[in-house]
Amino acid sequence: MKKTWLGNILSDQELWLVVVFNLAIFVAYLQDATTASTIVVLYYLQSVFIGIQYFIRLIGLGRMGQAGSGKYGIAFFFLIHYGLFHVVYFVFLLTMMGQVPGKVEFDLMRWLLLALIGNTVLSTISDLKRDKQQPTLAGLVMFQPYLRVVPMHLLIIFGFTGDAARMDKAFLLFVGLKTLADVLMHIIVNKTYRSHRPNATGGWI
Repeated sequence: MKKTWLGNILSDQELWLVVVFNLAIFVAYLQDATTASTIVVLYYLQSVFIGIQYFIRLIGLGRMGQAGSGKYGIAFFFLIHYGLFHVVYFVFLLTMMGQVPGKVEFDLMRWLLLALIGNTVLSTISDLKRDKQQPTLAGLVMFQPYLRVVPMHLLIIFGFTGDAARMDKAFLLFVGLKTLADVLMHIIVNKTYRSHRPNATGGWI
């Protein structure tokens, strides 16, 4: 039986991992089990992992001849551009962290970091499977991660402008908006409303 657009979206494993990851952060902050600083660092790392995922995907597209005349040129151009963006952004975060309430809690971050790694592995496998079935031009794929990370970083920048009391009150709203942006961009970029996303685990999950 052919799935509807909603069925395609709801059957996406990585989408649910994104939702669970963000909900875990929301609940942890609500129960004072984590700090705003920890969450900001996690969101930055999430952005880095998205870049790693797309670099591997672009390498795969290059091997399939979808990168034009240069086999891996687009992949390494993306690596340099995306990497420099995150170096500059890291410097910005270092200057901004003094305004963010709380210290970075590395114990909790360790577990959430494992969740990020798991999601990155599954998403990368799904991308490679789909590209093998429906090859996409690497030049178009290169811009997709920016659609996901730019809204996230804009929310971080505007969410932490002002006094600490105001930031603390607005932070739950910030996490909610970031989660919504994450989910919508995942659906739009991966086009799961059009077709079923390949199962990264071969059906055993």
